[in-house]
Amino acid sequence: MNRSAFYPTTNTIDFWATGITHDFDLRGAKTDWVRNIFTHEFTHLVNTQTGRKMSGRVQGLYLQTFLYQAENRREDITTGFPNAIASVIYPSEIAPPWFTEGTAQYMAAGAQFDLWDSHRDMILRQALLNDSMLTYDEMGVFGAKTGLGFENVYDHGYGFTLHIVNEYGEQSLRDLFRAMKPGWRYDFNGALESVLGKDGQALYDDWKAALRERFQLQKATRTDRMAEGDLVFDDGYMNLHPRWSQEGDRIAFLTNAGSDYGRTTLMVYTLEDSTKTAIGGARTSFDWHSSGDRLVYTNRSHPNKHGSRYWDLYAATISDSSRLTAWQTARAKVGLSASMPSRFERLTRDGRAAHPGYSPDESSVVYVHNQGGTNNLAVLEIETGTSKPLTQFDDGTQIHTPDWSPDGSRIAFSIFTPDGDRSIGVMPADGGDWTYLVSSSATDRDPRWTTDGKGLVFASDQDGIFDLFHLDLESGIVHRVTRVLGGALYPDVRASDGHIVFSHYGATGYEIRTIDGKGVWEQMPSGTFSTGRAVPLPIAAPHPLETKAYETAFMGFSISPRIALDVGKLKGGFYLFSSEALGKQTMWVQGLLSHDRDLELFASYEYKGWKPTIYLNAFRVTHHVEEDILDRDRDGRVFSRNFSLNGASLGMRRQLGTGSTIDIHADYNRFGNSVDQSRFNGQNRGVVGATFLNGINLVLSYHYNTTPPAIRSDISPTGGRDIFFRYNRHFDFFLKGFEPNTTIVIEQFQNFFYNEISLDWNEYLKGPGETAIGLRLFGGWMSDGVNDEGADGYFDFRLGGLPLMKGYTFFSLEGSRAAMVRGAWSFPLWRGINKQTGPLYSNQLYASLYGGMGRAWDGTPDDDLLERGWKKDAGIQFRYDANLFYDYPARLSFDITYGFDNVPLTEVGESLEKSGLKLYFTMLFGFFPTVGATP
Repeated sequence: MNRSAFYPTTNTIDFWATGITHDFDLRGAKTDWVRNIFTHEFTHLVNTQTGRKMSGRVQGLYLQTFLYQAENRREDITTGFPNAIASVIYPSEIAPPWFTEGTAQYMAAGAQFDLWDSHRDMILRQALLNDSMLTYDEMGVFGAKTGLGFENVYDHGYGFTLHIVNEYGEQSLRDLFRAMKPGWRYDFNGALESVLGKDGQALYDDWKAALRERFQLQKATRTDRMAEGDLVFDDGYMNLHPRWSQEGDRIAFLTNAGSDYGRTTLMVYTLEDSTKTAIGGARTSFDWHSSGDRLVYTNRSHPNKHGSRYWDLYAATISDSSRLTAWQTARAKVGLSASMPSRFERLTRDGRAAHPGYSPDESSVVYVHNQGGTNNLAVLEIETGTSKPLTQFDDGTQIHTPDWSPDGSRIAFSIFTPDGDRSIGVMPADGGDWTYLVSSSATDRDPRWTTDGKGLVFASDQDGIFDLFHLDLESGIVHRVTRVLGGALYPDVRASDGHIVFSHYGATGYEIRTIDGKGVWEQMPSGTFSTGRAVPLPIAAPHPLETKAYETAFMGFSISPRIALDVGKLKGGFYLFSSEALGKQTMWVQGLLSHDRDLELFASYEYKGWKPTIYLNAFRVTHHVEEDILDRDRDGRVFSRNFSLNGASLGMRRQLGTGSTIDIHADYNRFGNSVDQSRFNGQNRGVVGATFLNGINLVLSYHYNTTPPAIRSDISPTGGRDIFFRYNRHFDFFLKGFEPNTTIVIEQFQNFFYNEISLDWNEYLKGPGETAIGLRLFGGWMSDGVNDEGADGYFDFRLGGLPLMKGYTFFSLEGSRAAMVRGAWSFPLWRGINKQTGPLYSNQLYASLYGGMGRAWDGTPDDDLLERGWKKDAGIQFRYDANLFYDYPARLSFDITYGFDNVPLTEVGESLEKSGLKLYFTMLFGFFPTVGATP
């Protein structure tokens, strides 16, 4: 797994030194990865600075709105819970990803460490010839796409950028970024028209026409001599590294069938009846044991004690039907166990291992060891568990798909050297010098020995398309085995008859095919491939740079202004963020201020240099309410009230090996208010203030989410669960009155020391067709001390409003006990909208019918008197998934909900009132969270 990123506001780049090609088979390896990715991200930084509309420290301007639900039966509530929340950004940089990624891949003349290779051409060619190219609008966002769709944005964007450069010159790229600099320009079409004289669709049509002419000509030269073999399996778009079983009746391969993204599972496919057996998650090439019952493979392990995840070697026994015990299964379902059934055996720990292959005597496994951006071959002795390195590269060399010769004397492998060459090497199995076995001016890869050890089958892109070839090791003669339109890779030879299985890039992605290994082969011209090329000399180590010990230091702040309409007041504020270079420390501050000094200030600091992460949060909120009311109880007049809430939290957070998170923190809260009042006659006007709560809370929480990544995992998940558990120990000191007969205000407090437990559980299931089912259970309990009249319900759970039961207002359902069960059925209204309208790109639209019942109560006789029984509601929610200004998610939801029952009374004797219709709206960067929301 690889990752890279650039950060314009701090002018920094980070990336992983591991080459992308080990687990991302939609890219080739023809350039030095480190130089490639560094230049790619550096180009992003330069382009961002060229086209940004604001200061380099400013991400953009945030515009926000908060509307609040009225609590008509609660005079003590000045502001209800929000029923409408909107937050959008007008970014400093606006450009579609096809252009930003296309220019970052193009880089610049003299610094081009990326290139348009056969892999990129393969993807674009098959997309055009099969009428599955992204439209111009689709190229403008990553949006709701599969992993192949994501790569198509890169691939198409690179190709489209090359077309612009060829037609208008390299200078046009710089001019286009500069044309987006004016603050009023939000549409990239305007930049294209002003610089190139054409809008995006017209340019796209020209490019597509040129591609069609080129690819149709390429197709015409092949169709009369096609040799594609027979299709075996094409579900999903990543079907890779096929291997015959010893008997030749089964094929094992990696597949992402059933997944939107590139996560692959090791599958065994039986040819006779097409049955499929899923083994488990796996990456890179793998190997069969001669028994036909065991496979050695690579997978990403659970985090170790340092929180790091590595690729390790595993072995799986197919016939072993062992399962986890009931207790292990229960613990695994809630994220408390990462146990594996006994049919799986872990062979390495923190091994950084990939591409395993058994030795002929099956006592050892050869594999690729990755460290520091360089690959080396190593051998694992299975009995002892010890590894021995076979090579000592230290220059960024990349190695793939090693294969042991049938006699066990040699190992063939695909090798990429820093001089830009990818060829096939061979070396003694016990170590020593390596030599070239196959080399040419093209890319030669994926070697596989024939059963007799006298030949080698491999892949090469001699004419710009990957095909399979056979090398006779005695004569040196090479024959072409396939002639395809997509690309043929990863061959394997069946022992019984030489039949070849391979991965082919077809109309919808990689598929599994087979071809007769004894068919009529086309002999390649002599000299096309070399079998005796000299090994390049090691690259001289560069002059060492002066280094010094790393010093922790923040890299400066990025700041983004905010404008918000909140409680009917226009407020201004900011978001401020900073981190140090390694990300071990981060700081986040946000604030809002109104004209009458309503203030919201929140600050957070995290230190990730230890395990667990240590954090400190603090906040201050003030709220001003103008009133001018008569207070006959106090024989006076109230002009205004000011509320202040202050708090701080110190805690630690740790991600467990199962992917769950445990959080322990201590909170201190101090809440108060002040009243501007006077006598009826206006005399003795003044401000009287008091603290109404001092509280210390000790909190333990646990969160576990197994929702699998998918296009619809946010809008309508079809699997997994989301669990949030929290235990609080409260030490609260609540205002009960004032000392009598004193000249100054002296508060009297009542102690409330109590326990609180809550559990929020969401279960997601696949429904009929494209529908999904969601089940939610919430329960909460507080010890009886909070039911004292002096608490006046202040500490209660709130079960209504946007977080839970939407058919009732937030404060209408409250109590020291709470329970809710809810079901939802969601379904698509319009999938694949894929339309750009102004700054908004529409992805998909879903609806959800939901209903449930819940209750908040105290467990006292007052529950019946105050109508605190079970309440029911039902509603419909519309969810709209979009992108704003190309890059920023816009997730809109609109709820129409009806509460069927009477609202609980606040005091005996009140009139009954049915809850009725409630409306909610959110527009955020993600859909409004529910699990873990504080009720």
